[in-house]
Amino acid sequence: MKTLNLNKLTILLGLFLVSAFFTTSANATCKKDASGKLITVSGNSATQVIEVGAQGERPYDQCSDTPDEYEITFYKLGICTATTIGNDFSTCQFILNNDAGVTHVIKKNTSGAMAIPEFSIDPGTYPYMVTVVSNKLGIKHSFQSTNAIDGSSGNGNGGTYCWTAGAGPSSYTGESTGLTSAHGAIANGGTKLIDCGTAAGTAIMSYEIITKLSDDDDDDTESCNGEAWLGNGDRVTFAAEGTGASSGIPTVSLLNSANGFATSCVTSHKILWTTTLTTAYTVTEDSAFELKMKTTDSVSIDFSSDVEDVDADPLVGTDNDIIKMGADPVKLFLTVTG
Repeated sequence: MKTLNLNKLTILLGLFLVSAFFTTSANATCKKDASGKLITVSGNSATQVIEVGAQGERPYDQCSDTPDEYEITFYKLGICTATTIGNDFSTCQFILNNDAGVTHVIKKNTSGAMAIPEFSIDPGTYPYMVTVVSNKLGIKHSFQSTNAIDGSSGNGNGGTYCWTAGAGPSSYTGESTGLTSAHGAIANGGTKLIDCGTAAGTAIMSYEIITKLSDDDDDDTESCNGEAWLGNGDRVTFAAEGTGASSGIPTVSLLNSANGFATSCVTSHKILWTTTLTTAYTVTEDSAFELKMKTTDSVSIDFSSDVEDVDADPLVGTDNDIIKMGADPVKLFLTVTG
């Protein structure tokens, strides 16, 4: 066994594809004009922006952009000889294993190393990667739009400059009312955490809590999804992600603050992320490690979708309000070489 120096774990930004995580999150890029301004409609609308994705272009009430800063807290990062889907880490070797968590801020167009101590990994073959991160994610972001938008200052007081102005936290569905999570009180649904004006404002870090993975409704009286009766909390398996040696199938669950499976939305505190690798890692005494992340399209810019008559065709929006920046968790890819 060889101790691997900290500088052998490098955070490289902008290298691999990040896709949307949740079924209710935007999975298409915001359309912008030639000057980089977010294209928005003028006046009230239920579909304020244009998203560009596999289906082409369509008007919608949200779209994905790259945040100025993205804050994430890591508790565990390791590779394992057996799956950790069942929340068993007994076969894992850890690059990071910290109960207090290590918070890392990813800044747009920059790269740098996480503040973690030296670590050691036994030589061997590891078919699984595991990550445990906080389900409270931070976004700091600002942008310009082509038409005026109303933010937290109130109707009629908006502008074409918008920025994160409220810390929240919100829930990822934005529909919670009167809920208190493992991270504290959640802002009521519809609370505006973005402000807009005629000049640029100072953005702050705005937070979102991932209370569910597989449903679009928050309810503190129900389990996180239909699989909770199996005792494994909220669990979703996605299609294969990544390329080359770091590709694999991710399975994701929510954990509570005691590191057990979360069986209600308000007890969810962490995200357990297990990747079943397409090709197992082979670790030697000379191996180097790279953790690759990309924040492109990892923020969902969420607008109000209120309409005058839900049965009308076409729908007529009642406002041009912007609500929040939704944090879509980044995909993590660990590369082992040597």
